[in-house]
Amino acid sequence: MIANEDFFYAEYAATRASLEARGLPVVIAAGEARLAQPQDVGTGLSVRPDLALSRVSASKYSAIVFVGGWGASSYQYAFSGTYANSIYQPQLAITRDVNRVIEEFTTANKPVAGVCHGVTVLAWARVNDTSLLNGRVVVGPAGGTPAFSLGGFDYPNAEQPARWQVESNGATMLTSGSIGNPLSTSDDVWVDGKIITAENFDSVGRFAEVLTQSIATNGN
Repeated sequence: MIANEDFFYAEYAATRASLEARGLPVVIAAGEARLAQPQDVGTGLSVRPDLALSRVSASKYSAIVFVGGWGASSYQYAFSGTYANSIYQPQLAITRDVNRVIEEFTTANKPVAGVCHGVTVLAWARVNDTSLLNGRVVVGPAGGTPAFSLGGFDYPNAEQPARWQVESNGATMLTSGSIGNPLSTSDDVWVDGKIITAENFDSVGRFAEVLTQSIATNGN
């Protein structure tokens, strides 16, 4: 899954290449089937999704991965604040589909994964009225969130850490670089049941390896 606006191309491209290198076919979905624009303009490319989110069904796929970029904020189902940039503001019709798909994969015991800011999508998802990440251990983005207003307070770009979005939904988020080599995030991937999270695009090689193993264990 990528966002239609401000997905992080480096994460998308590295994740896709790593999965395909392991023999896994990759289908790209977004909220809408229109051309998706990258946040990393200048180095990232626009991507045409294969299908709209509304056409995604867990019965057809082995796993679902939400990649990052601040645009992933638009998929946060239960977020009650208001983003300063309207392209990040969740739209109910789309976030309902996000939540439906996450519930389907969870019910089917298939991997649900997030890379960097994509982890916040999992945090704001609700399964049986509880965050998907409640009581879980994850890794996630070390940086901040896009500017937003909540509870009468305004938070500028990157002032509020993304960690807040994850941990306010009941998860424990490990410190950046705390897995394996402390000087690198390339091994910062965590598995908690069928929930797989990666810190950032540097982690996607290990992430793809772990996701492939999880899919093989499921036999689908």
